[in-house]
Amino acid sequence: MDGKVALVPWADMLNHSPEVDAFLDYDKSSQGIVFTTDRSYQPGEQVFISYGKKSSGELLLSYGFVPKEGTNPNDSVEFLVSLNKSDECYKEKLQALKKHGLSESESFPLRVTGWPVELMAYAFLVVSPPEMIQCFEEMAVAASNKGSSKPALNYPELDEEALQFILDCCESSIKKYTKYLEGAKGSAEVSINTKQANRTLLLKQLARDLCISERRILYRSQYILRRRLRDMRAGGELKALSLFTGLRNLFK
Repeated sequence: MDGKVALVPWADMLNHSPEVDAFLDYDKSSQGIVFTTDRSYQPGEQVFISYGKKSSGELLLSYGFVPKEGTNPNDSVEFLVSLNKSDECYKEKLQALKKHGLSESESFPLRVTGWPVELMAYAFLVVSPPEMIQCFEEMAVAASNKGSSKPALNYPELDEEALQFILDCCESSIKKYTKYLEGAKGSAEVSINTKQANRTLLLKQLARDLCISERRILYRSQYILRRRLRDMRAGGELKALSLFTGLRNLFK
């Protein structure tokens, strides 16, 4: 409000729904906070607003709740990938990344709907052989998303290896989530008063809900990656078979 800050009593009583696009807003004509619903509500029905297009992790950290699994279209998981320190081009790749504000380990938002082009660019860089050193700069720019325009990433010779790299990282993350969830089931309870015990149980349940939600995204990504790789490899086998058949017919 032009630099002014105001308290809005009861505004925090409106709960968030991922299916709602309506926000609280400042109306200059009435100089008040207004809320216009994006649909009709029945008497006695709860009215929802949007807290913004946030992942379940953001909602938990900022507002203290996790949406029901599968109901948040904006859900994502921070997906960690890293350069291989044993790579003979490790120094050159790291130099290219640092030049554009990135490091040897980076997180990218992984969603049920897919992964960003920046993650694919990072994966291309990770799996690039020494003879592609002239492409490191271009890949780092695409991974940082700081270029004036999004470069067309076209490295068909690296597609399979890059997807396999992302799949390996995905499966490693799934194992960590599963290990945590299994460990959380049998964690020992500390003897504290009832109020603290209830709060501890609530926080543990929220953490479990978030982990289950994020693991679901990883499982979905794993499924998509496996299918893509299977189709790519099947296509390669068909091409090889076709070539073999052609050569065999040539020498008949």
